[in-house]
Amino acid sequence: MKQGDVTLVNEIQNVTINGVTRKFYSFSTKYCSHHNPNEYPIYDSYVEKVLKSFRKTDRFFNFKDADLKDYQKFKNIIIAFREYYGLEEFNLKEIDQYLLGKEYFPNKY
Repeated sequence: MKQGDVTLVNEIQNVTINGVTRKFYSFSTKYCSHHNPNEYPIYDSYVEKVLKSFRKTDRFFNFKDADLKDYQKFKNIIIAFREYYGLEEFNLKEIDQYLLGKEYFPNKY
């Protein structure tokens, strides 16, 4: 985890309970990020919506929706986002904080 091995996210996302295997992709990205925030950007459904919105409006990077659920591709998308918008001075944790803090999609009350 210290080296930022992206395959670790896929290794720990599958959890078997009572013979049923479920994928906890978002949790595994958060877990890895907690231990090494500068190497593991966080995926969640909110970040997915924000990235899709930026893709639609600015076409910052050509990616398929499914690419967001492939951690290596997801990390590359985050890096491309950082480069497209000239944010190289910010590390992945700071980019995470920005994406997680966007208010494009407020909760509906």
